[in-house]
Amino acid sequence: MSLALIRVVRGATGFWGQGDAPLPLVDVGAFKTACHAVARAIRATVGEVTPAGVTPSFHTVLITAPGIGSTVLCHEVLPVVAFAASRPQAGAPLADFTSPPAWADAFELGGFRLLDVEELSMPLAAADTSGLAEAELEQVRYWRPSTVGELMFNWWD
Repeated sequence: MSLALIRVVRGATGFWGQGDAPLPLVDVGAFKTACHAVARAIRATVGEVTPAGVTPSFHTVLITAPGIGSTVLCHEVLPVVAFAASRPQAGAPLADFTSPPAWADAFELGGFRLLDVEELSMPLAAADTSGLAEAELEQVRYWRPSTVGELMFNWWD
């Protein structure tokens, strides 16, 4: 994969402008179903899903099994899933993204694209942001995320 070709698409920030049609939201039920499919496959438990809202721009769940504790992040607008080494702290940028574990394929079967740590840690200046709406670009200028991951998984209001 060439990181120089990563294109950040409309909806990545979770924002849209006044007068813009709201973006469709990810089906939280499909995300929960994928979490439970993963859990069955690895004999794990699924914690309560912390929903997205005004902030954050993502749903969070902890999947645990003996020797496994994985924080799963599901974008509120885009059907993508990322993994973090620790549970997000309200308002703090996410900086500890991890690569998808070997057992994460159930998310792909559920219609989600797995985001790798290399994509998420890519400097935003090196990404193609031409697909973002003007309202999103305004938010980017205001919040100044430094990476694609900070742009996609944010606490902006």
